[in-house]
Amino acid sequence: MDRLPLIKVKRGKIMINDEVIKRDVVNFIEKIAKEHGGIYAIDLDGYKKNSANIRLYKKVARYLWIDAYPRYVEDVMDLTIIGINKITIRDMEENKLKEIKGMIENDIYLSGRNLTRTVELVKKYGFKGIVLMEGQEIKEDIETRKIYLNEYIARRIK
Repeated sequence: MDRLPLIKVKRGKIMINDEVIKRDVVNFIEKIAKEHGGIYAIDLDGYKKNSANIRLYKKVARYLWIDAYPRYVEDVMDLTIIGINKITIRDMEENKLKEIKGMIENDIYLSGRNLTRTVELVKKYGFKGIVLMEGQEIKEDIETRKIYLNEYIARRIK
Protein backbone atom coordinates (compact mmCIF):
# COMPACT_ATOMS: atom_id res chain seq x y z
CA MET A 1 0.00 0.00 0.00
CA ASP A 2 2.90 2.37 -0.56
CA ARG A 3 1.26 3.35 -3.83
CA LEU A 4 -2.51 3.39 -4.22
CA PRO A 5 -4.41 4.04 -7.43
CA LEU A 6 -6.47 7.21 -7.23
CA ILE A 7 -9.99 7.60 -8.54
CA LYS A 8 -12.17 10.67 -8.76
CA VAL A 9 -15.84 10.21 -7.94
CA LYS A 10 -18.65 12.39 -9.26
CA ARG A 11 -22.36 11.58 -9.31
CA GLY A 12 -21.73 7.88 -8.74
CA LYS A 13 -19.34 7.63 -11.67
CA ILE A 14 -15.61 7.24 -11.34
CA MET A 15 -12.65 8.46 -13.32
CA ILE A 16 -9.26 6.80 -13.36
CA ASN A 17 -6.40 7.63 -15.72
CA ASP A 18 -8.65 10.23 -17.42
CA GLU A 19 -11.18 7.52 -18.33
CA VAL A 20 -14.75 7.73 -17.04
CA ILE A 21 -16.07 4.37 -15.84
CA LYS A 22 -19.87 4.39 -16.06
CA ARG A 23 -20.83 0.73 -16.01
CA ASP A 24 -20.27 -1.88 -13.36
CA VAL A 25 -18.45 0.58 -11.13
CA VAL A 26 -18.60 -1.69 -8.08
CA ASN A 27 -16.87 -4.60 -9.85
CA PHE A 28 -14.31 -2.24 -11.35
CA ILE A 29 -13.45 -0.83 -7.90
CA GLU A 30 -13.26 -4.31 -6.37
CA LYS A 31 -10.93 -5.55 -9.11
CA ILE A 32 -8.55 -2.55 -8.91
CA ALA A 33 -8.56 -2.56 -5.10
CA LYS A 34 -7.71 -6.25 -4.90
CA GLU A 35 -4.79 -5.75 -7.30
CA HIS A 36 -3.36 -2.81 -5.33
CA GLY A 37 -4.53 -3.35 -1.75
CA GLY A 38 -6.95 -0.42 -1.82
CA ILE A 39 -7.94 2.76 -3.65
CA TYR A 40 -7.66 6.43 -2.72
CA ALA A 41 -10.94 8.13 -3.74
CA ILE A 42 -11.32 11.88 -4.15
CA ASP A 43 -14.99 12.76 -4.02
CA LEU A 44 -15.59 15.80 -6.21
CA ASP A 45 -19.21 16.14 -5.05
CA GLY A 46 -17.97 16.20 -1.47
CA TYR A 47 -15.54 18.99 -2.34
CA LYS A 48 -17.97 21.13 -4.26
CA LYS A 49 -21.35 20.41 -2.66
CA ASN A 50 -20.64 18.65 0.66
CA SER A 51 -22.55 15.71 -0.78
CA ALA A 52 -20.33 12.63 -0.73
CA ASN A 53 -21.31 9.63 -2.86
CA ILE A 54 -22.36 7.56 0.15
CA ARG A 55 -24.58 5.17 -1.85
CA LEU A 56 -21.59 4.04 -3.92
CA TYR A 57 -19.27 3.84 -0.92
CA LYS A 58 -21.68 1.58 0.99
CA LYS A 59 -21.08 -1.09 -1.65
CA VAL A 60 -17.25 -0.90 -1.65
CA ALA A 61 -16.31 0.75 1.66
CA ARG A 62 -13.72 -1.83 2.71
CA TYR A 63 -11.60 -1.04 -0.36
CA LEU A 64 -11.56 2.75 -0.16
CA TRP A 65 -9.66 5.56 1.51
CA ILE A 66 -12.04 8.51 1.15
CA ASP A 67 -11.09 12.14 0.63
CA ALA A 68 -14.48 13.86 0.45
CA TYR A 69 -13.64 17.15 2.23
CA PRO A 70 -15.96 16.50 5.17
CA ARG A 71 -16.93 19.79 6.78
CA TYR A 72 -18.72 18.55 9.89
CA VAL A 73 -18.32 15.82 12.48
CA GLU A 74 -21.50 14.23 11.10
CA ASP A 75 -19.91 13.93 7.64
CA VAL A 76 -17.02 11.93 9.11
CA MET A 77 -19.46 9.82 11.14
CA ASP A 78 -21.46 9.01 7.97
CA LEU A 79 -18.30 7.70 6.30
CA THR A 80 -17.37 5.72 9.39
CA ILE A 81 -20.81 4.17 9.79
CA ILE A 82 -20.79 2.76 6.25
CA GLY A 83 -17.42 1.11 6.87
CA ILE A 84 -14.75 3.49 5.56
CA ASN A 85 -11.58 2.86 7.58
CA LYS A 86 -9.33 5.61 6.19
CA ILE A 87 -10.54 9.18 5.84
CA THR A 88 -8.77 12.38 4.86
CA ILE A 89 -10.00 15.58 6.48
CA ARG A 90 -9.00 18.93 4.99
CA ASP A 91 -8.85 22.29 6.76
CA MET A 92 -11.41 21.43 9.46
CA GLU A 93 -11.75 23.57 12.57
CA GLU A 94 -9.81 22.33 15.59
CA ASN A 95 -12.83 21.95 17.87
CA LYS A 96 -14.41 19.58 15.33
CA LEU A 97 -11.17 17.62 14.98
CA LYS A 98 -11.01 17.22 18.75
CA GLU A 99 -14.56 15.88 18.77
CA ILE A 100 -13.79 13.46 15.93
CA LYS A 101 -10.71 12.13 17.71
CA GLY A 102 -12.79 11.46 20.80
CA MET A 103 -15.42 9.52 18.85
CA ILE A 104 -13.68 7.71 16.00
CA GLU A 105 -10.92 5.13 16.05
CA ASN A 106 -10.51 4.94 12.26
CA ASP A 107 -7.33 6.04 10.51
CA ILE A 108 -7.77 9.77 10.10
CA TYR A 109 -5.33 11.77 8.01
CA LEU A 110 -5.28 15.55 7.86
CA SER A 111 -4.53 17.78 4.92
CA GLY A 112 -4.59 21.51 4.45
CA ARG A 113 -3.19 24.65 2.98
CA ASN A 114 -1.33 25.63 6.16
CA LEU A 115 1.00 22.66 6.60
CA THR A 116 2.59 23.93 9.79
CA ARG A 117 -0.82 24.08 11.46
CA THR A 118 -1.91 20.76 9.93
CA VAL A 119 1.18 18.99 11.30
CA GLU A 120 0.57 20.54 14.73
CA LEU A 121 -2.99 19.17 14.75
CA VAL A 122 -1.89 15.68 13.65
CA LYS A 123 0.60 15.56 16.51
CA LYS A 124 -1.67 17.19 19.09
CA TYR A 125 -4.58 14.78 18.56
CA GLY A 126 -2.65 11.71 17.49
CA PHE A 127 -4.13 11.36 14.02
CA LYS A 128 -2.60 8.74 11.73
CA GLY A 129 -0.75 11.11 9.37
CA ILE A 130 -0.89 13.80 6.75
CA VAL A 131 -1.85 13.95 3.06
CA LEU A 132 -0.04 16.40 0.81
CA MET A 133 -0.99 17.72 -2.59
CA GLU A 134 1.55 18.14 -5.37
CA GLY A 135 3.78 21.10 -4.61
CA GLN A 136 3.53 20.66 -0.84
CA GLU A 137 6.52 19.43 1.16
CA ILE A 138 7.18 18.77 4.84
CA LYS A 139 10.18 17.53 6.78
CA GLU A 140 8.28 16.17 9.78
CA ASP A 141 8.68 12.58 10.86
CA ILE A 142 5.03 11.53 10.53
CA GLU A 143 3.27 9.19 8.12
CA THR A 144 2.87 11.13 4.91
CA ARG A 145 1.03 10.45 1.68
CA LYS A 146 1.16 12.61 -1.41
CA ILE A 147 -1.51 12.94 -4.07
CA TYR A 148 -0.37 13.02 -7.70
CA LEU A 149 -3.50 13.98 -9.61
CA ASN A 150 -1.98 13.75 -13.09
CA GLU A 151 -0.67 10.24 -12.40
CA TYR A 152 -3.82 9.12 -10.54
CA ILE A 153 -1.87 7.83 -7.55
CA ALA A 154 -1.51 8.44 -3.82
CA ARG A 155 2.02 7.54 -2.78
CA ARG A 156 3.45 7.04 0.68
CA ILE A 157 6.53 9.23 1.02
CA LYS A 158 7.17 8.76 4.79
